[in-house]
Amino acid sequence: MQAGMNKLRVVKVVIQAPTTSFRYPHFLIGRQPTFDMPPPSTIYGHVASALGELPPPDWFRFGYDFRFVSKAKDLEHQHIITAASKRSGASVEATVQPHWRDFLFKPQLTLYLDNLALGAAFRSPVFCVILGRSQDLAEIVSVEEIELEEQAGAYFVNTLLPFSYRPCIGFGVTVLMPKFIEPPPERRAHFERFIVLRDVVFGGIDAADEPRRLILRAGQQAKWWVDPKTPKQRGVHRAVVFHSCAIEAEVTI
Repeated sequence: MQAGMNKLRVVKVVIQAPTTSFRYPHFLIGRQPTFDMPPPSTIYGHVASALGELPPPDWFRFGYDFRFVSKAKDLEHQHIITAASKRSGASVEATVQPHWRDFLFKPQLTLYLDNLALGAAFRSPVFCVILGRSQDLAEIVSVEEIELEEQAGAYFVNTLLPFSYRPCIGFGVTVLMPKFIEPPPERRAHFERFIVLRDVVFGGIDAADEPRRLILRAGQQAKWWVDPKTPKQRGVHRAVVFHSCAIEAEVTI
C-alpha cells in the first residue's frame, strides 16, 4: 500500500462476464431477486479466489464501478430434498420446483484495490474467475497499477456508497448487504447498509443549476480520490469510494 500527499497507487482490475446475479440471501423460494451491484462479501470472495486463500478482512480496501446492459429473469428449477416416507424404501426424495431468477446481462466490474500485492494475484488467479454465482464464468480484461488523485471535485456513478453519505445525497437506493461472511464452520454473516448509486451525482461542484450534487453543510470541505483516466463530466473525474470488509459496527443476523 502506497500513499502520497495527493496520490494513491492502486491496482485497477477490469472484469466482464456474459451474465451474473447477486442473490438476496433471504429469498429462497418463489423468486430470487438480484442486487444491482456486488455486495462487499462478493468482492471479498473475488479476492480470496484470486489469492487461493482467505485473507484478513482488513488486508485491503476496495472501490468499484459496476455497470450492466440490462436486467432480465430466467426460469430455473430447484430440487427440494426431503426425507422419504418409509413406504418408498428410500432415505430421501426430491421434488422439482420452478422459480424465477433475476440476472444482469453483460456486466462489467472495474475494481480498485489499495493493496498492490493483489496485482499479481489477479494476473494469475488460483481459481476460476466468476462474477456472482459459481456458474457465472467471467474474464479478467486488464490488470494495471494506476495513481488515484485527491481532488475537491468529483462525480459518483455506478458505484456503492457508505450509508454515511445518506444525509447529503438524495439519489440511490439504500440496501442491506452482506459485508463479510466468516470462515467455516460458523460462517456467520455480517450485514451493513449501503447506497447503490446508478445516477450521476457531483461532489464539490459549485453550481446552483446542478440538482444532482452532494449537499454539504455550510463551510464543510471534502476531497475524494478520483481516477484521472476516466472521462470528465463538468470538468471533474469519476470518484473511487473505498470500503473495507473489516467488521466494525454492523447489523448481524
